[in-house]
Amino acid sequence: MSGRSESWSRIARRLWRTSLVVLHVLVGVGVAALLQPGRNGTISCRPLAIWSRVLCRIMGVRVVASGIPQTGAVLFVANHISWLDIFCIATVCPTHFLAKQEVADWPLFGWLSRRAGTAFIRRGGDNGAGEAAEQLAWRLRNGGRILVFPEGTSTTGETVRRFFPRLFQAAIHARCPVQAIALRYPHRVGVHPVVPFVGDASFLPHLWRLLGEREITAELWFCEPLSIVGQTRNGLADRTRAQTCAALSAAPSVEARLVSGIISPMTGG
Repeated sequence: MSGRSESWSRIARRLWRTSLVVLHVLVGVGVAALLQPGRNGTISCRPLAIWSRVLCRIMGVRVVASGIPQTGAVLFVANHISWLDIFCIATVCPTHFLAKQEVADWPLFGWLSRRAGTAFIRRGGDNGAGEAAEQLAWRLRNGGRILVFPEGTSTTGETVRRFFPRLFQAAIHARCPVQAIALRYPHRVGVHPVVPFVGDASFLPHLWRLLGEREITAELWFCEPLSIVGQTRNGLADRTRAQTCAALSAAPSVEARLVSGIISPMTGG
């Protein structure tokens, strides 16, 4: 009986949240249509931050952040688990993002991404990463803040893959600091089983599953910013990956925090 009750509550939760998400997207379309580039040619990322906070609240995502985001022009780098990462980070750290070129062609979402000032990388070309690095460097020189996912793909969150160094060249060209953001979605089984968006996963079915979760916690750690003085792109990639791994390793497990009473049990998938 309890299982059937839980099933009905998930359905009701999904239906209610779906209506709110649709309404929220429509509001986002209206706001995006009004956005205009500033004097330096870039678009403010603060509207995305506000929109992301509301989206996370609608979806039952609780963002817990530690550390201090670097101010001014900065290249943020983070491990990548899901499309949800973008909005969780934006809630506490207004920034623009780098996405694969295919996103620009998605119906509606591609238009919203372009209007929000997203930068795009062309994969499979002879110099896609180089072109993206030049685009990022221009934005950083103009005081922009950019987030990239240097693993090059999303993962299940159980490990942190190698950070590809090519995009770190943008920070060196722009002479701005680099700051790593360690990200995880804790759950009693380790990583929240519903959150990772990997392989051949499709967006809408994945969103539907997320909308059924009572609560999802996203934990962010802003690591110590790194100066680019005397650094190579390979060195920056290795150091930020090491910072990310260290932050995730030092974080207490969900089981330990349950025992200590720091957090209360979460309802899982």
